[in-house]
Amino acid sequence: MDKISRLARLSVLRAGGFGCLAILMMMMGTAHNPALSMKCGAGGMLLISAIMLVVGRNYHRRKRIEDTEVWIMLTEAERPPAGIARRLIINAMRGELLEKAGWSAMTAIAMLAISVVLPLLQP
Repeated sequence: MDKISRLARLSVLRAGGFGCLAILMMMMGTAHNPALSMKCGAGGMLLISAIMLVVGRNYHRRKRIEDTEVWIMLTEAERPPAGIARRLIINAMRGELLEKAGWSAMTAIAMLAISVVLPLLQP
């Protein structure tokens, strides 16, 4: 169901966005040392990636699909029967969480590379 996929993407992007906001604030606090700031950002992104990976791998263990954000965002008319919804929501959320975990890991690698290059560029 396309609506469930879009809502799963929104849910994961929203959660990741709040995590990235926290990382950005940490990076701003260490902005006096750009290389350290990038290392802190890389560590935070790796943490987000690990959390999304663990949650994505274990999402099928949720007992009540009715407590998920995707189910709550669906209107009464859009909600399929609970058994079907469970399979659709779990597959959509797992896919989105694992994809965004990969994005976060790639961002962490890029930030780590920048943190290595920055000291080389300073006189």
